[in-house]
Amino acid sequence: MDDRGGLTAAPASARIEVRRLPSTPDLGALAAASGADVVWLDSSLPAGSPPTARARARWSVLALTDGPFAARFRHETRRAFVETTPASRSWFGDVATAEGSDRPAFAVLTELLARTPVLPEPVAGCGFALGWVGFLGYELGRESGGVDRTAEGHADADLRFVDRAVVVDAAGDAWALALASDAEPEASARNRAWLETVTAPVTRVDVDDVAPFLPGPAPATGRVTRAAYETAVDACRAEIRAGNAFQVCLTTAFAVPPVQEARRGPATDPHLTEYLRLRAADPVPFGAYLRLGPLRVASRSPERFLRIDASGTVSAEPIKGTRRRSDDPVEDEAVRAGLAVSAKDRAENVMIVDLLRNDLLRTAVPGSVHVDRLCDVETYASVHQMVSTIGAVLPEGTSRAAVVHAAFPPGSMTGAPKISAMGIADRLEDGPRGLYSGAIGYFSASGAVDLSVVIRTLVTVIDDRGTVRSRSFGAGGAVTWSSVAADEADEVETKTRSVLAGVAAVARW
Repeated sequence: MDDRGGLTAAPASARIEVRRLPSTPDLGALAAASGADVVWLDSSLPAGSPPTARARARWSVLALTDGPFAARFRHETRRAFVETTPASRSWFGDVATAEGSDRPAFAVLTELLARTPVLPEPVAGCGFALGWVGFLGYELGRESGGVDRTAEGHADADLRFVDRAVVVDAAGDAWALALASDAEPEASARNRAWLETVTAPVTRVDVDDVAPFLPGPAPATGRVTRAAYETAVDACRAEIRAGNAFQVCLTTAFAVPPVQEARRGPATDPHLTEYLRLRAADPVPFGAYLRLGPLRVASRSPERFLRIDASGTVSAEPIKGTRRRSDDPVEDEAVRAGLAVSAKDRAENVMIVDLLRNDLLRTAVPGSVHVDRLCDVETYASVHQMVSTIGAVLPEGTSRAAVVHAAFPPGSMTGAPKISAMGIADRLEDGPRGLYSGAIGYFSASGAVDLSVVIRTLVTVIDDRGTVRSRSFGAGGAVTWSSVAADEADEVETKTRSVLAGVAAVARW
């Protein structure tokens, strides 16, 4: 065990081999060219974005799951499944089996991280050193005192141990990373060969060439009516008045029409085609595209859940308070200024800051938890948002899985107090959230962790033939005693626009 999170020392033969790429690769084209599952952590912001936001958007990672050292951890129907390749079996082979075990997800993740070789960060400033990538769904909150539900149609968690990746910084500099081990010469040779091929020029994908045929806005049907949502807001207020919560994050979901056929572009994955269109219209620091088993996930999240660096410094950056931007510059500045002084939005934000201070203190060095900034307003392509930053320091040897477990689900998506608020929301929503409200990102072999909050995210489930089984978009907001039901419903609609407009859909409820 060492100070990078309870990980065992790397075998002397395990290392990351690095190749600096001569030009900036098109990660979308690389993802399209791969026939395997991929996790693309896609950071981007336009010039003129807030410096704090730009810092969060410095690195993008394309993680490929088909390397010779690959492994998979999936938690579904309350059971843990671990699949390995011959080269990774000595590390992870007896944690759980492909037949599954009834062990909790975070217990299995803790053991997997403890068996992951510790590898130094190969690129200065980038915490990603290969490791585990994927998602943790909201229903894993049952392991932290939440309601005992599971997701519908997909796993509650799907993380892949990846031994091949491409990382790109905001300046366009790029590196290919591959795992090698003297104990596995054949697997290592395959990864070295891949390092050579990934440097080959990749045809850049022009968004105009991948735009799907969009005949016009199609209705995205609400799981509940607007009137029913407003009634649920008032029910939250009644719970708050009774003293059962201070704030409840109430959400709903919209069923989105299936993606249209692409005219051109990477038609082998029309959902990636669609994601490329979304990212062109709405740059965000925590975008992500996941192709994992039956899931296609297009996330345009602006919110970081947790970041842990290799030395054990932790930060959380909750967002509470959102306003739609105006096309008129004067009006837009007035909207921004109004958010900055809104007593209701500041109250929402401060409550979640206090909640996260408590969550971090469960695993942090006593006295190390602090607030770096409070209720700062940041501006994005479609919205203004109120953001705070909480920091802490971990004791030496603290498991990264334990830190995430103690703070899961993200407090900005639960309300406060967390367990009571989750129970109230669950009764009123009457259904699982699935991947929405969970986390996407990585647990690096360096001990670094970076996870976003799954918001502004389109989740598609397909069958073995590629036919869409379900396609949903979740949205919601924090309800406090001062909430007005109609205003809360308006906020839900605002949060749907940035993504649904990009797929030619509009919320109808």
